[in-house]
Amino acid sequence: MNGRARRDLTRRRLAQTASYAVLTVVTLIMLLPIYAAITIASARTDEDIDGLSFHGFHLFGNLADLFADGTFPRYLLNSIIVAGVAAVLDVAISAAAGYALARLSFPGRRVLFATVVATLSLSPAVVIVPTYVMMRWVGWLDSYQGLILPGAVSAFGVFLVRQFALGIPPQLLHAARIDGAGEWRIFTRLAVPLLRPALLTLFLLSFLAQWDNLIWPLIVANNPDLWTLPVGLAGFEGEHGTNFHLLLTATLVSIVPPLLILAALQRYYVSGLTLGGVKK
Repeated sequence: MNGRARRDLTRRRLAQTASYAVLTVVTLIMLLPIYAAITIASARTDEDIDGLSFHGFHLFGNLADLFADGTFPRYLLNSIIVAGVAAVLDVAISAAAGYALARLSFPGRRVLFATVVATLSLSPAVVIVPTYVMMRWVGWLDSYQGLILPGAVSAFGVFLVRQFALGIPPQLLHAARIDGAGEWRIFTRLAVPLLRPALLTLFLLSFLAQWDNLIWPLIVANNPDLWTLPVGLAGFEGEHGTNFHLLLTATLVSIVPPLLILAALQRYYVSGLTLGGVKK
């Protein structure tokens, strides 16, 4: 190995070491709030909280106290129902609409797609009041329908699936039609399996959006039995005084379901966003 090659190898190793060092520091900074939450959630009482220091490990006892109160399990169940059902509906509707806009020819297709793209620029705050009025008209305030259905359709979901569906070879669809397959069969048996990365990505994004949604459940649900975790956690301090160790215990529990779903769908999430983003 000559001197130049040795210097290049040394520079690459130094760059790699520097990259690992930066990533390690960034990771530690990102994990610091989680560590702080665990230390607080592990305290027996608020008086035992002392910065980032552990004074015993009573996390499991706090979990037992948390679930002994029937309100928190109800909030957790409501979040699972609302986020799960809304995500499934969003995937189903966006799959059909996105595929139709990408691979079916019908009058007004370009206008519809332009409308979908235009709505992407709208802030959710713009449509909160009109949506609330619509929910009141149909009598869906304080109901699961009112919590779920407004989040069951997303312009981003339609756009994502449409971009991904453009990558399906037209020859494949044409061959299926020649073989006598109808459009519904082509969609369910051929298109949906090919769209799986995009659909699972959309499910993850939609689930996380609904799981973290505070404003809409706070507005539409006045009945505490319908409150989701964000609403329940927002009022937790007022309900339980100054029990911050229980509040942080509830917060740790609330991040477990999204983390499990993210771990299961991570590879689809990455491939869905990268492949869908480059389709023409």
